[in-house]
Amino acid sequence: MKRAGEFAYVRGLGSSSVGRHLILSTAPLPQRVGTQVSRFGIITTKRVGPAVVRNRLRRQVRELLREQGDALGNECYVVVVVRQSASGAGYDALRREMKRLIARHEKKEMEKTC
Repeated sequence: MKRAGEFAYVRGLGSSSVGRHLILSTAPLPQRVGTQVSRFGIITTKRVGPAVVRNRLRRQVRELLREQGDALGNECYVVVVVRQSASGAGYDALRREMKRLIARHEKKEMEKTC
């Protein structure tokens, strides 16, 4: 995702799960013909740290989404906001938190459909 409108759509209409280091927000893609692949966006503000730290965290989150993104399903927007505390966290801590947030997201989705 690159457009500000897509990020605003997810923040406005989507559901969020908040963790210590990350915030995971999801929203369904607008209905179009054919199957669509999920679209991902990562937000790291300057409060997180200097550019080197922000870029490292973006790479780590991108890898976490590659590993665990299938659990979120297809046809949705996914936005991950990296919080300031993530700059001091290790990769394993981010992995555990992402798993926890995805599990929380799946639980919310199950409650909506039932």
